[in-house]
Amino acid sequence: MKKISYVLAFLVIGTVIFFMSDFRGTSDYCLIGAFIADKPTKENIEDFQVSFGKKPYVVMVFVDWDNFVDGKVIRDVYAEECVLMVTWEPWYAVDKRGIDYNAILTGNMDSYIRDFAKKLKRINKPVFLRFAHEMNGDWYPWSASKIGAEKYIAIYRHIKDIFDDINADNVRWVFSINSENVPRENNYTDCYPGDGYVNFIGMDGYNWGNTKPWSKWVSFKEIFQKRCNEITTHFKKPIIISEFSTTSSGGDKAAWIRDAMANIKEMKKIKAFVLFNLDKETDWSFPIDKDYGKELRSQLSDNYFKDKGGLDD
Repeated sequence: MKKISYVLAFLVIGTVIFFMSDFRGTSDYCLIGAFIADKPTKENIEDFQVSFGKKPYVVMVFVDWDNFVDGKVIRDVYAEECVLMVTWEPWYAVDKRGIDYNAILTGNMDSYIRDFAKKLKRINKPVFLRFAHEMNGDWYPWSASKIGAEKYIAIYRHIKDIFDDINADNVRWVFSINSENVPRENNYTDCYPGDGYVNFIGMDGYNWGNTKPWSKWVSFKEIFQKRCNEITTHFKKPIIISEFSTTSSGGDKAAWIRDAMANIKEMKKIKAFVLFNLDKETDWSFPIDKDYGKELRSQLSDNYFKDKGGLDD
């Protein structure tokens, strides 16, 4: 028993060191992260590093209900000494159909949730878990505008309690909001599950430029500054920009990313970001052969932006 205790202690200490290495006592840093593929590979991470001079320390993936992260993705991310951020979406993504949220609260889905938690625990390295993100928007079936803030909180707490029950201590919880409440009365503060259930507060936001009838060119500061100040005032949690990017339609994309990196350095509570670096609804990516790709590489060369170390939460 004593030998087992020593091994467990070693593993716990190792996890803490992994999160906190390089930055203990240092407040001026921001970790680099990116969404680079649906199933990111070692080659994707290496390509990012070749293009921009640093690797994405935080690598984000999306997984829907009744599924789990691909095993090769997990192996490749940690082989590159990066950290996985799992965006766990409580719906069936193919047909964008919500799950039975009441069944979570009655315990009927505990088996899947517990299995999910055990699999993340077995990674035995830090994992960021972003469950049911952007609840303060109106586009997902788990949005508080659809299921209610009280039910959202109850679901979030029920799931984290299961993780706590199996001692999944390597998992760090990211309460991830949209930068804008949609509709306005759908306020993210009403959905906050409590300090004991949150390690980081995430914020998502995009500059859609003129790609949509309702959109216009907006800066990083216009998207995030107000909310960042609000979180800093009311919550004592570090911030992760958990999704952000810009189109090139309607303005200067190189200038936008240059200003964004300067803004991040000014907003000291932001300890990591995840750049959406993939063409999807518009040209969110930063190809290195474009002027804005070169600008991103130039900005990331600043020592403020780190591709190794950890987060002290």
